[in-house]
Amino acid sequence: MPERIHDKDNYYDKLRTLMQILRDECPWDREQTLHSLRRYTLEEVHEVLEAVDEANQGHWLPLKNELGDLLLQVVFYAHLAEEADQFNLGDVIDTLVSKMIYRHPHVFEHARPADLSRQWDTLKDAEHTGRTSLMDGIPPLPALKYAQKQQQRAARVGFDWQYAADVMTKMREEMAELEHEITTQAGLDRLEDEFGDVLFTLANLARKLDLDAELCLMKTSRKFARRFRGMEHEAQIRATSLEQLSLDEQEALYQDVKKQQEHSDE
Repeated sequence: MPERIHDKDNYYDKLRTLMQILRDECPWDREQTLHSLRRYTLEEVHEVLEAVDEANQGHWLPLKNELGDLLLQVVFYAHLAEEADQFNLGDVIDTLVSKMIYRHPHVFEHARPADLSRQWDTLKDAEHTGRTSLMDGIPPLPALKYAQKQQQRAARVGFDWQYAADVMTKMREEMAELEHEITTQAGLDRLEDEFGDVLFTLANLARKLDLDAELCLMKTSRKFARRFRGMEHEAQIRATSLEQLSLDEQEALYQDVKKQQEHSDE
């Protein structure tokens, strides 16, 4: 009986009613907990990011769908909190509105600071007076994103390279150290340390270039998957398979597919 939802007067009531029905009548939704939802939330966030890329290419429908899926996650968490007598979706919205007003005095109080980014950080710090270190309170982000967040925090007190070229120099040093460990057949611990240093420095370089390292890697991974699928398809057209091709033949096929896809994207 979908009219139980569609008959509601506003979107807020529709969402709350939908969530209540799902919790009451769907066995899967009834079993979910704060812990079990985490993996789905992470998946939905990444699917939104992919849909944003599609929207940048003029395909907006996937973004509408994925934003809805992400919104359901928010509603679900709020409903679980309401069941625990902690807060509800309305409280979440009120808290968000109050926070954004507080963090935008240049909008709501006619202030005109020269550095809005620094102002934002200062106001956020005032909300977390219990922190004893700039490294405190960083959420459990994916590793590259976490590294960039750490570096942003350190930069606030001047612990930072001045130019991207300085980071490039450091990256070459780290690559040389990694190469040394590889050629001397170092143990796993040493390789992990040096490889981690290289990734950390690359994340720092991305930050200096105003890039998001996590998004860059996601974009390249999707590009590789598209090209690899193209290789598989092209091999099938040629009545062969990738396993039957030599590495040189695979590389030549990859370059052919790369050119085809780059031409189709123009």
